[in-house]
Amino acid sequence: MCQLTCISDLGENNSWINNFLQMRVKILREVKRNTIIFKNKFMRILNPESQAVNLVDFGQTNIRPGEWIKVRSKDEIRRTLNDREKCKGLRFIDEMYEHCGQTYKVLKVVDSFFNEKRQKMYRPRNTVILDGVVCSGKQLLYKVSCDRNCFFFWSVAWLEKTE
Repeated sequence: MCQLTCISDLGENNSWINNFLQMRVKILREVKRNTIIFKNKFMRILNPESQAVNLVDFGQTNIRPGEWIKVRSKDEIRRTLNDREKCKGLRFIDEMYEHCGQTYKVLKVVDSFFNEKRQKMYRPRNTVILDGVVCSGKQLLYKVSCDRNCFFFWSVAWLEKTE
C-alpha cells in the first residue's frame, strides 16, 4: 500500500474558510487556464506560422542522471507547446519559466510516478527531474503556501545538453 492513499487520515479537517479559499483558487486556476487556451488558439489563427514544433527528436535524446543540461529559452519552449501549454502531454507551468536559460544537473529520469488525483501509476516518456528545482508552493490568492516541495517534471524537448 502506498502512503499517499491514506495520507488524508494524518491531519485534521480544514476550517470552512480554508475550504472556501481552496475552492476559490481552484476556480480561478481553471479560469486562467481556459483564458490561456483561448488566447493561444486566437494567436495561432492570427499567426499560423507559430504552430507547435518539435525542437528535439525524442528518439535521439539520451539524457542520463548526473548529466548537466541547460533549460531552453522561453521562446524555444513556447514553440514546443500546444494551445493547452503542453508538450507531448506534459504541461509547462508558469513557475518553470524562472528556470529558463539556467544550467542544472539531471537528478533522475522518470520511469513511473503515482498520480494522486487519479490514484494510478503512470509511465511517462522522455521526462526527467532536475536536481534542486522544486515548486515554491506559493499559491495565488491563498494565504498558506504548500510545503510539499514537489519536483517539476521536465520534457527533454525543453532541455539541451551542455558540454
